[in-house]
Amino acid sequence: MKEFIFPSLILFGIISFVYPFGHSLLPLFSLDPSYININHGSYGSAPKYIHDKLREYQMKAEYNPDRWFRIEIQNEMNKLRNKLSKYVNCDPDDLVILENVSAGINSILRSLKFQSNETILYYNIAYGMVKLTLQYVSTEIFTQEQIIQIELDHQTIQNTDLLLKKTQEILNKLSNVKLIIFDHISSTPAVRFDIEKMIKFFRRKNILTIVDGAHAIGGIELNLKELDPDFYVTNTHKWLYTHRSSSLLYVKKDLQKFIHPIITSFGYLQSFQNEFFWLGTKDYSSYLTISDALDFRQTIANETEIFSYNHQLAIQAGNLLAQMWNSSVLISDEKYLSTMNNIELPFIIDTLDKMNILYQNLINKHNIFLPMFEFDKKFYCRISAQIYMELNDYQTVGHIVLNAISNMKFVPFLKKKNDYFRFV
Repeated sequence: MKEFIFPSLILFGIISFVYPFGHSLLPLFSLDPSYININHGSYGSAPKYIHDKLREYQMKAEYNPDRWFRIEIQNEMNKLRNKLSKYVNCDPDDLVILENVSAGINSILRSLKFQSNETILYYNIAYGMVKLTLQYVSTEIFTQEQIIQIELDHQTIQNTDLLLKKTQEILNKLSNVKLIIFDHISSTPAVRFDIEKMIKFFRRKNILTIVDGAHAIGGIELNLKELDPDFYVTNTHKWLYTHRSSSLLYVKKDLQKFIHPIITSFGYLQSFQNEFFWLGTKDYSSYLTISDALDFRQTIANETEIFSYNHQLAIQAGNLLAQMWNSSVLISDEKYLSTMNNIELPFIIDTLDKMNILYQNLINKHNIFLPMFEFDKKFYCRISAQIYMELNDYQTVGHIVLNAISNMKFVPFLKKKNDYFRFV
């Protein structure tokens, strides 16, 4: 790993503070010292350096609002797209910056026009926002019969050939499938899919692909030219260390004329870039921190080293917790993991009510947020790895979970499970 050079000082040519991965990097972040951020994947965490840059951009807007919004911000955003496009390997004219993946998915699905006999597919592990957006378009734009869910289980999520075989079985029963939505790295369970193989499979069948890569950029290498999706969206604030919130929307050139932002403003009927750039007056500062986050990462280590540390830590932490809890990890093949892992909860957690109780207990009494979910008739938690985390953090959380369970009274909840779980 490279030596760390504190980013706020490197700008002035001063070399100071050398850090390895792990707890020595915690001073660079604003996390509460009493809080173990085992759930980095949901909202990310921006370094203090990024907060400083955010305020710098905000003050530029305050010094001269007219010049900032009429001239400078468009120049800054163009420079950002050029820099970001090199990181993800695509034409800068094929990507735009939005608030989050939700905005990107909605822009695509609300823009596309389908015939009444054409079908959209998605998998049961799709993120909740995707499912709800599909539910909306099924009632407002399409029909419920046009949107079909494909069920995956613990075997098909970690075997691309089985997944595509299952998908083909569904395709054999349908005609005129025009679009499929799937994850690059799903949320719950957290699984890294072989989307390059999947995209090629669907392209041979003339089926458009929307890839939800919310957890991808900054967590794994992202090469859009090689992957060649029709549509790709990814949040930069989760794993790239930008300020919340910002995301990348990629659209293949020949499809850009069909896609419009949710908000219609002065860019309408102009280019793809112009239409998505100006959506009314807003604070662009979090978008601009993407450039600074890329710089910050270079002062930590090279990209491969960051990816590797988080990947290996996720694997080791999953195995450690499974051993502590006498349970197992969901994903046995490491290539289907990225920076997160899924561990079966201790055997006593065998109902949704018990899972709800444990979830609330950890938050309210131990200041621990541990995403939990049911999948394929078992109950799991999801953990995230990050450069400021070490293996003993997960051991601490593992003991807290065991102690919490041993002291809990499992009284059933009266509210619905949807009141308690909303993971990202």
